[in-house]
Amino acid sequence: MSGLIYRRTHRIKGYECDITGEITLPALVDLMMDLSGQQSDSLGNTNDQMSERGLSWIIVQYDMQIERMPHQGEEIILETEAMSYNRFFTYRRFRAYDEREQLCVEVMTNFVMMDIETRKMVQIQKDLLTVYQADEIRTMVRMRKPIQLEPENRKEQDFRVRYLDIDYNRHVNNAKYFDWIINTIDPKFIMDHQMAAVTIKYEKEVEYGNSITSVMSTKEAENGEIITAHRIMNGEDLACEAHMIWKKV
Repeated sequence: MSGLIYRRTHRIKGYECDITGEITLPALVDLMMDLSGQQSDSLGNTNDQMSERGLSWIIVQYDMQIERMPHQGEEIILETEAMSYNRFFTYRRFRAYDEREQLCVEVMTNFVMMDIETRKMVQIQKDLLTVYQADEIRTMVRMRKPIQLEPENRKEQDFRVRYLDIDYNRHVNNAKYFDWIINTIDPKFIMDHQMAAVTIKYEKEVEYGNSITSVMSTKEAENGEIITAHRIMNGEDLACEAHMIWKKV
């Protein structure tokens, strides 16, 4: 499975980093989404053209493998490739390399096409994908399922959706969910551990003014890694599920 590869360099700014000097997960996700948008624009497949058809791309899931998070001042190489698609799903890969072309982060994403008015998933329009030279497949690409919350050792925090949390698609930007997830984890734990893998699956849209609850639990794996499992609840509705795998620094 392969398609056109698109690359650009980016020097990491201080405002994209946390107190450890590493780029934050929301900032990295935003850079990757911007990269895919730049590729689409370069191929003549713009947001305006999608809007004229009443369509928009919506992310369903991220699967991330993290060797290390780049630091402030580093120049990284961002790469994306539209891998494949079937009737309802498209699959795109992102990578972030350091200046020596050493892989830092690899992300597989799953997109669907949404009708802007009905807010429902629709069948993929093939003519919008031919420019990417992605493979048409009949099956679904298997992606990891989020690990479920533990019945014990739960922690939660409430957040209200603000105006600047909303994006072009009139719902909460997908990167914002990482803010809600990470802000539920103890800061000392974050500083003492390194993210090794992240899986997040989006279930239902969250809109302006909603009050959400970010719930998490923690457990230790047999290999000594720590797993934090997460849910974002919008009232009684599950907005997304996720888990993160952490290694001791």
